Amino acid sequence: MKRHAWLLGAALALGCGGGKPANPDAGTNPQNDGGTTDTPFALLTVDTEPSEQTALSNIAMAVAPDDRIGIAYYVKVSDKDFELRYREVKDGQVQATGEKIATVQRMYGVSLAFGPNGQPAVSYLGGGSDQSVFWLQSDLAVSFRNANGTWTESIAVRRGDEAIAGNPVSDTGYLVGINPSIVFSGSEALVVYRDVHNGQSPQQDWAGSDVELASGGPTTWQKRVVAAGGNGADEKPAYGGRLQMLMAGNQPALVFDQAFGAADASGQNVFFQRRNTDGTTWTPPVKVQSVGGTMLGASLAYDPVVGFGIAAVDRFTSRLTLITCGGTTGTKCAAAQDWTTPDPVYQTGSGGWYPSLAFDPKTHDPSIAFHVCSLESGRNEGSCSPSDDALVIATRVEDQWREVMVDTAGGWSPKLAFLSTGQRVVLYRAGGTQALTLAVER
Repeated sequence: MKRHAWLLGAALALGCGGGKPANPDAGTNPQNDGGTTDTPFALLTVDTEPSEQTALSNIAMAVAPDDRIGIAYYVKVSDKDFELRYREVKDGQVQATGEKIATVQRMYGVSLAFGPNGQPAVSYLGGGSDQSVFWLQSDLAVSFRNANGTWTESIAVRRGDEAIAGNPVSDTGYLVGINPSIVFSGSEALVVYRDVHNGQSPQQDWAGSDVELASGGPTTWQKRVVAAGGNGADEKPAYGGRLQMLMAGNQPALVFDQAFGAADASGQNVFFQRRNTDGTTWTPPVKVQSVGGTMLGASLAYDPVVGFGIAAVDRFTSRLTLITCGGTTGTKCAAAQDWTTPDPVYQTGSGGWYPSLAFDPKTHDPSIAFHVCSLESGRNEGSCSPSDDALVIATRVEDQWREVMVDTAGGWSPKLAFLSTGQRVVLYRAGGTQALTLAVER
């Protein structure tokens, strides 16, 4: 028995009722390598085709109002090529065939959202190379799904001077669209992305990167700078390392970390911004939490009763925390002092990794999905303990964190969301097999 069997006991105590979702297409077994279905979650295999380590974190999920679960992910199809695919899950049934969105060679983020017509849109690094030897994709691409299941790609931004910051460092270069995040505001798509100019110089490009926003679609886009990193002659803040944006009422809000030196460099610190009620300008970027190593970045969630929450882990201490701000109106949360002190969620061994936060729409309690690598400290991603690996959800109820087991084989880069029924769903790469897996609460 695994040494974290105490988590399983908590899981069974917190399990909810409901039918078990059916097995996915082709009769695949929902049980994953080393995992278990003896939890409050049914595990559905979405795709078992091969990927690469660089693709493991490039997965995205969104839930439509009718509880269709949309999933975007990459599959390796040749030595150099990766296919960006889309699949849906509805009532426990996995769409039989993944829909091809695009073929790329560079994977640096993917994001998914449902539009008002009920169809999904996916943002990613796409387009052409603009004569770059390495950046074979260098543009912000957004693909919109048609009613017949085909996809139409729109290149929203091609160059760094399409959103004007007013300084020569920011307003140059060809590499835009790193780690995008998409939401819809009515019929308008909003896509935030990292502009890293020419993607080469440690100071001018990576440290001088900007956070920018493209709005509109599918054919016409407006662009503006949200956080300019190219100002000043000396120290530059490397804004937009990992980005996440959501709608908070009628206006978007976002979090990002700092990533110096590369698109996938280790991130640090957590910054927050929200758009002002004028629908155009943004609050200045404010550091709301100091974090030494953010892994895949902080996770932002919003509840109309509670306000904002941000979950973040420090890779060097394996300390997972939650901070909140009751910013349901105006520009609240635009100052660091508006946020609570960090509430410890998990701080044992090597764990709390890749947190994904969501609020229960009925109880307004926060839940965080995360990966436990080992009960021993100092482990890295390649040396997790098979006896300790776990994918866990912690929920705060009356100021106490309660844990529930999702998968005893662990789970990389989980994405957590709630269905309208109150059931939780988690998308992740399974430990061991690395199969793309969806856990659905029973």
